[in-house]
Amino acid sequence: MRFPTRLLTVLCLGLGFCLPNAHGADLLRAYRDAADGNPLFKAAGAARLAAQESQPQALANMLPNLQATADQARDFGVNGIPGVSEYNSHQYGVTLTQPIYNEANLVQLRQADSRVSQADADYRAAEQDLIIAVATRYFTTLAASDNLRFARAEKDAVGRELEQAKRRFEVGLVTIVDVQEAQARYDLTVADEIAADNLLSDASESLRVITGQTYDDLVPLSERMPLIGPQPARVDTWIEQALEHNPQLQSGAQAVEIARENVNLQRSGHYPTLDLVGGYYDNDSGPRGGDLSGNRVSLQLTIPLYQGGAVTSRTRQAAYEHEATKQQLEGSQRDIVRQVRNAYRGQEAAISRVKALKQALVSNRSSLEATRAGLEVGTRTIVDVLDAERELYRAERDYARARYDYVLSRLQLKQAGGQLTEEELAAVNAWLQPTQPAARQPTQPAGRR
Repeated sequence: MRFPTRLLTVLCLGLGFCLPNAHGADLLRAYRDAADGNPLFKAAGAARLAAQESQPQALANMLPNLQATADQARDFGVNGIPGVSEYNSHQYGVTLTQPIYNEANLVQLRQADSRVSQADADYRAAEQDLIIAVATRYFTTLAASDNLRFARAEKDAVGRELEQAKRRFEVGLVTIVDVQEAQARYDLTVADEIAADNLLSDASESLRVITGQTYDDLVPLSERMPLIGPQPARVDTWIEQALEHNPQLQSGAQAVEIARENVNLQRSGHYPTLDLVGGYYDNDSGPRGGDLSGNRVSLQLTIPLYQGGAVTSRTRQAAYEHEATKQQLEGSQRDIVRQVRNAYRGQEAAISRVKALKQALVSNRSSLEATRAGLEVGTRTIVDVLDAERELYRAERDYARARYDYVLSRLQLKQAGGQLTEEELAAVNAWLQPTQPAARQPTQPAGRR
């Protein structure tokens, strides 16, 4: 019987190593799952590839165009030509056209380059949006898990206070009012636990939507997570970087360039075009026409003289559209500057808030201990203890939420500055503590004590 036992042990260990969620999913894994399967991000990738096709299409307008034509016919009778009733005729030809000068082709090639650059910027913006979305839902789920854990701990603590109040009532140390107050607080904590469990389910589902995966556990933040201020420590430097590197602004700048070139494109309708045309032809026109064949090379110059004012109108329209695009870019720049300033202040405020709430947590623990001691000597009531416990768990929730807000504010500043990448996400991922996956078990129904 030893062999089957050992075999079972080996199999269990092997399965443990193979299970993807055995040690909990971290932030980087959640992002990579989203990058692999998120429909919106994949759509952005497809749009980028589609835009890249504009370059070979624009280049094709400047390359030779080769066409072959063939016409085989049977003619039945020719009026006015005696003795000719039916005959065969054909026309064969090959034509090669090489544009020599066409301003529209040059403009469209420049526009294609700008469209590719714009698509690249849009893809980087989509990538950064995905990082923020995944991080937000990841830490929202962790916060919901913490909230459920604190709700359960508070319920257990209040339950113990309720049992203690009942025992003290039995020996005449407290009144029935104290017992009823403790029971009311306990019932409230049960309701809070149910609400917290529902919030966790909703947060987990939101994370599943963006990643396409369901995780049994998420790796929480380490208590040793560093609190690092913005680097560089000047908001003006961040603004300069954002104006240069923010992908939304880069996309907007390319949109302005495309609109500017569109003015040139419409104006090119006034310009002449010059093509080199060469060809071979073979024509058989019947008994009297004979068989003609030969080669032909020519320069074809086309000069537009008058088109009813359409070219001038389209040029004005393109100029107005160019101005509108410039104003849109100006508005985007102002909005990005606002985002940078807010994110910069937000990260600094988040650091201060984490430090303040950490100290408040220590103070609340001391307050609860002192209140419990006062209850024993008769200077405090059970209501005071319950209030102190509620304040402690509120401080626990606020402290945990503040730590997540700090991480998100750091990522948001990087995004506004155009510096948010997977490498930055990996740096944040290093702040997680894989030895303690966040608990996400469903709440068991709790009854009245």
